This record gives sequence, C-alpha cells and structure tokens, in this order.
Amino acid sequence: MHSVFPMLLCVCLFAGCRPAAPEEIPLPTKICVKTSHHGQPIPAAAVYVKFDADSFPGYENPPSYFDAVFLTGDDAKGCIAPVPEGKHWLIAFGYDSLHYPHVVYGSLFADISLPGRAVLDTILYVSEKH
Repeated sequence: MHSVFPMLLCVCLFAGCRPAAPEEIPLPTKICVKTSHHGQPIPAAAVYVKFDADSFPGYENPPSYFDAVFLTGDDAKGCIAPVPEGKHWLIAFGYDSLHYPHVVYGSLFADISLPGRAVLDTILYVSEKH
C-alpha cells in the first residue's frame, strides 16, 4: 500500500505540471491579393471579406455586412490570415488617380480548404464603373 502512494503522487504531479492545451489550433490559411487597374497597382484599397458566401454579395452592402476588412499597402498588396475554410468573396474599393472615374472596385471568389488550396496569393483586378 505504501508503494502505491508515491507512484500516485508522481503521476498527479506530472499531470499538473503540463502546460494547458491550446483552445484553438491556428489554421495555416491565408488570402493575399494585389489590387491592380490597367496594369497599375492600386495602394490603400479596402478589401472586404464575406466568409461562407454561396453567392456574390454585391457592391452596395455596408461595411457592417462583411466579416472582415483589410487594406492593401503602398505596394498594393494585402493579406488576411488565418481565414476559415470555405467559399468566400472579396470586394475591393480603391482610388486610381491616373484614370477617370477615379473610384475603382472589383471582386474575387476564394475557395479555401486545407486539403485543397490553403493559401491564395493572386491579383484582384479592379475597374471603374461602366
């Protein structure tokens, strides 16, 4: 009986010293875009993301309709990570000082999955209103 107590004490101490398991496992998923208009980079474009969208969300929805937003940098490139697996729509709005009308916008569909494409790095073409 006395030999069981030290062994049980060691097991309890060992179990109590382990770090807590993470609450979430981070996904290795990411979407990166470079906004472009007539072959020119469009920096500072706002890219709105609607997660798990089966259909195109349109350009008229308010920012609160979307699940996330990120801006492209001076190089016109921007990323969001991690993103959930699923079918997502990206809607971009930017400003092109070289062409009139100056406000440009565009969209991109992204299907992200761990067994398929976990990282998307592409060009998001924007255009003026026709």
